[in-house]
Amino acid sequence: MKQVSLISWMSFNNILYIGDEARDCRQIHQKFNCRLLEIEKNNAGWFSNGSNKKSTCDKLQHYIQYHFEGGIAVFKFKNADDLPEFIRKECLTACRSIAFEQMFCAS
Repeated sequence: MKQVSLISWMSFNNILYIGDEARDCRQIHQKFNCRLLEIEKNNAGWFSNGSNKKSTCDKLQHYIQYHFEGGIAVFKFKNADDLPEFIRKECLTACRSIAFEQMFCAS
């Protein structure tokens, strides 16, 4: 995998992957989805008790969209105001931790 400098990569909170390996990108995407499921489970009350504006069986994935272009995979929030800030922060933290794991594994 081609390396990108730490400064250029880590200046964004929503970059999941930078590289040219589709298999690696898919694994990172799957890892992030697992982290999103953990966040959803940890905040099950918000997703299931109707305190949100969506249906009673809402999923965190309904609030996330992905963008893949030129070897970069990022995620964004759809209608970010519909998702509480504390959950958005958990998603960004999950993304950053995955990015740091990639940096340490690549070194």
